[in-house]
Amino acid sequence: MKNKAFIFDMDGVLIDSERSWEEDETRLLEELFGKDMIAKTGRTLVGGSIRDTYDRAHALGTKVTYDEYVRRYDEAAKIVLDRAHITPGVEALAKKLTQWGFSLGLVSSSRMNWIQHVVGRLAFKDDLKIIISLHDTPGMRSKPYPDGYIEAFRTLNALPKDSVVLEDSNPGIAAGKASGAFTIGFRGNLTDGYEPLGADAYADTMDDVIKLVDDVSFPT
Repeated sequence: MKNKAFIFDMDGVLIDSERSWEEDETRLLEELFGKDMIAKTGRTLVGGSIRDTYDRAHALGTKVTYDEYVRRYDEAAKIVLDRAHITPGVEALAKKLTQWGFSLGLVSSSRMNWIQHVVGRLAFKDDLKIIISLHDTPGMRSKPYPDGYIEAFRTLNALPKDSVVLEDSNPGIAAGKASGAFTIGFRGNLTDGYEPLGADAYADTMDDVIKLVDDVSFPT
């Protein structure tokens, strides 16, 4: 028998970190690569992959090594994630989802050590049955590709059509949709002016997410 799954993104969904990252990440990238190179990389701060950004900078001729790049990002991530708040209502959402029979998981473009830093703060951390870092999984493409979500559903023995993805960024929403899952765009933690597009539904609070999932017909 197949299960149903609910898969979270991390930054901007489980934790209100996108706005914290906005200024810090822009400054970090400018220090590493310079403003001109950053403009040429086409870096998308919300939902972007740090691995993809480095690959583009490397192709443009950066002299910064990957090890130095990751070291600087790890330092910045600890500061950002320490000061960011867990999204209000997410723990009530997780409790309701487990009551409804969903298997919970997490798929993020962040490094695994960043993910573990955040997951350790969650009251429902033991209910996350699979955690995937797209950055640290060899051969797994970053969002907007659906690789991480497809692997999560496979591991959880869940059918995408009976499952839900909660994302905030456009690459993440595209990945969720491409996986075949019902995809909710979460707007509660987005940076000013960012417009999520392409989701099946949108939510501004975790209570909105509960109502959306309750309204959709999923197997019990």
